[in-house]
Amino acid sequence: MNDLSKTGSPKLLIVDDLVDIRRLLRAWAEVEGYTPLEASNGNQAVDIAFSEKPDVIIMDIMMPGKDGLTAIKEIRQADPITGIIVLTAYGTEQRAVQAMRVGADDYMHKPFDAAELRVKLASVLQKQKLRIENQQLQARLNGILNHFMPRSVIDQLMSAPELPHLGGERQAISILFADIRGFSIYAEQTEPEALVTTVNRYLGVATDAILAQGGTLDKYLGDGLLAIFNSPVRYADHALRAVQAACDIQRNTEALNAGPDGQGLQFGIGVHTGEAVVGNIGTPELMSFTAVGESVNLTKQIEEVTAPGQIMISRAVADALGPDRLIARSLSPLTVKGRSEPAEVLEVLGLK
Repeated sequence: MNDLSKTGSPKLLIVDDLVDIRRLLRAWAEVEGYTPLEASNGNQAVDIAFSEKPDVIIMDIMMPGKDGLTAIKEIRQADPITGIIVLTAYGTEQRAVQAMRVGADDYMHKPFDAAELRVKLASVLQKQKLRIENQQLQARLNGILNHFMPRSVIDQLMSAPELPHLGGERQAISILFADIRGFSIYAEQTEPEALVTTVNRYLGVATDAILAQGGTLDKYLGDGLLAIFNSPVRYADHALRAVQAACDIQRNTEALNAGPDGQGLQFGIGVHTGEAVVGNIGTPELMSFTAVGESVNLTKQIEEVTAPGQIMISRAVADALGPDRLIARSLSPLTVKGRSEPAEVLEVLGLK
């Protein structure tokens, strides 16, 4: 709710059903350099808080209709920044404690002492300033993280009760490797600045397809990328999502090549479904959310033998989709480093 760029006199919303108290507080506020606003009940307080966005609110608790506690709850749900001081009669400290629990910053007894109110308002305004600075820092941090990490990973890190630590868990995932074919030849003939622009365009259309299917972009690998499906966000149909993303990458690439920015480049894509350890890999000081294991290695080897514009999948992916969803043709088994048996692979022709 609060406008973080506000300048000038702080707005002070005075909420009390007694007109004499409002007049007294208004006169005091004007002398102290505040811009006073008034409300005679909880309903008015919420409306004015939403429309005027005051810096601080002095809220009476006991009012007819919507009381101060209810008004504070509603204001706090929309505005974590505004400072709130509650006014309470002597002997009703329990209500003041309740008000603090639902979002008030401090409380005072009636009748109020001007010197005490001055100190409390200054303290609450300082809290408000710190909240604004914290909000700005969080917005900047999120903005930076969004450019370097998948949104799903950011959400997981921010919601975790502890700081990230090394380690991961074994789980079934679908893995997608995509690499631009013919890139080395193109790079030899292209200035570095133009080369970077081209790479970004092609990786951009691939990334869009992956994110649209709920995939997690693991990393960029020069002129290629690695994506995983089913972590950290889980999907029962992660194999289908990975194949759909692969098909969309090829479709997006064709559209790019048909336009003025296309350079005729194409992706070779490999997809496999299997178990891998997914988590934070690296050192305690610098770690990366990624997937490791034999399944990742197999997917990379599948991708390395694909032709431009081709999508090649493992038998595990084909079995996960079934003949009702997948149009594919079998290829010659793939000899895989570190495996005693060749890997059965298929070329994706489309999805039903």
